[in-house]
Amino acid sequence: MTTVILTLQYPRGLKGLPIATTSNISALHFFKHTVLEDWQRKIKEASDESEALLYSLEYQRLKTALHIFIPEESSRDEEAP
Repeated sequence: MTTVILTLQYPRGLKGLPIATTSNISALHFFKHTVLEDWQRKIKEASDESEALLYSLEYQRLKTALHIFIPEESSRDEEAP
């Protein structure tokens, strides 16, 4: 399984300046849940149906990608040989 890391960056140009990284699974799960909660809030607070639809599509994309790279504990246990 690929190791995923979370990087804190200071905005500088297009890439940013990395400050710290972690592969701590608790930090990764916290990040995943926080990002998804933020997008759920954006959907609820959208100014119109079109904006809500676009936010919903982005939420689904992020949810799928984050689930692949940061699976829940039960999913990781199932994948182990």
